[in-house]
Amino acid sequence: MGIIGLGKLGSALGLRLRERGYRVIGSVKTYRSLERASKLGFEVHLDNNLVVDKSDVVFLSVKPYNVAEVAIKTDKPVVSFVAGVPLARISGLSTRPYRAMTNIGLTAIAVSGEYDEGIDNLLKSLAPVVLWVEEKLLDPLTVVLGSGPALVAKLLRAYVEAAVNVGVPWDLAKSIASGLFSTAPQLVERLGYDGVVEAVATPGGTTIRAITRMAGLEGLLATAVEEAVARLIPKS
Repeated sequence: MGIIGLGKLGSALGLRLRERGYRVIGSVKTYRSLERASKLGFEVHLDNNLVVDKSDVVFLSVKPYNVAEVAIKTDKPVVSFVAGVPLARISGLSTRPYRAMTNIGLTAIAVSGEYDEGIDNLLKSLAPVVLWVEEKLLDPLTVVLGSGPALVAKLLRAYVEAAVNVGVPWDLAKSIASGLFSTAPQLVERLGYDGVVEAVATPGGTTIRAITRMAGLEGLLATAVEEAVARLIPKS
């Protein structure tokens, strides 16, 4: 398996591939990055074409502004995890182009392109959920999925700080918040979003007071995600 761009996401993909028994070869731009990636145990080069030659499938994980520097041309599958770069651009690098998005936690992978069972099985070895979607969904998913860990971490941090603000010690607040954020999806699956709220919030109680004070949070989050997606769209 080849990875062009062993940065944060590329390294996460490489480590997961290696866990699954794949041989990983990658490329970076600088000697400093080469030293860092080598310490992770990867076979690393400065030559992108060498990675392509020695790989059956190539993952592309570079910054969007670096794609123009990736001078490869191959008939091998190239799966691009580059934000905002369309399939039409990746087709200039490979006759079998795919555009995908995931995050550093590899919680799911969204991919577009001509369905291929081999690519599907490869991606399923990396993430518990693989979603084949229309390409137009990959821009919003770049934020919702790709940026997701940071957004959720920000919400988790805010919950911890709110707990500390009313006197809960930091370590206890962190433990409680982590448990809530990990179990909430299970409760929602069983009771539904409204069902969880109604099961906890009694009339005139403390929970409904907190909920009413949170009014506007949904709009703030929606606006934040919308503005982040807008950054992917080139200005005319």
